[in-house]
Amino acid sequence: MKKCFLALLFCFQLSFSQQVDHLDTVLKQLNLKESDINQNLFTQKILPYDKDKSVLVIPKYIVNEEDNEGHFYFELDAYIVVIDNATGKIICKFIEPNAWTSDAFVLTDISIDTGLYLLNKTTRAFGVRVDFNASSKPNPFSETNLSLYIIEKGSLKQVLKNYKISQSHGEWDTNCAGEFEYSNSTFDMGKVQNNNFSNIIVKTKIVQTISTPTKDDCISKDTIKTETSKLVFNGKEYK
Repeated sequence: MKKCFLALLFCFQLSFSQQVDHLDTVLKQLNLKESDINQNLFTQKILPYDKDKSVLVIPKYIVNEEDNEGHFYFELDAYIVVIDNATGKIICKFIEPNAWTSDAFVLTDISIDTGLYLLNKTTRAFGVRVDFNASSKPNPFSETNLSLYIIEKGSLKQVLKNYKISQSHGEWDTNCAGEFEYSNSTFDMGKVQNNNFSNIIVKTKIVQTISTPTKDDCISKDTIKTETSKLVFNGKEYK
């Protein structure tokens, strides 16, 4: 029983150590302060296929303003960083100036996607998803963009930039009558390769909805279609 307890304690300590927040350590290496970044949008995640490493997405302010009506406008540089979990030391990084803007379309969330993006037998990408929303009630809008990154020869490289992975938009009278469209895409790795990386097969489901008021109800009718396309690696990025 004692051995089992010690084993469980060791596993807990190992898991805890992997979850240590290294943000302060990383910011010092980047010569940044906490006040330089949007901490609400900062995110980090252990790579499930390489648990000694974590990805941090650090949104650094370029502009951060608030108007008289309390609406926020900001522009951000993107710092995508891979670190050693034991020390917090940066292994590699990708910095994109002026990566994101939050204005009429409000940047609401950034998340790290560790799906099975196996580009070839030895190269697996991770993704960064960025969510935008518009606050207009009669014209609702939301969109998620996906970028993919790989570690190659000690460097972090972006191989897909801001692919629209999902979107919803519409126009209605805020009561019933209106038209809406929602699309969502999934990625499958194809068998054919270009420049040593597999083609990405994109399957997109599109739902179009028309809502019509009746005498005592609101009737919605959906039309669903699917589309298939592909992204091909040109030696630098997927297009």
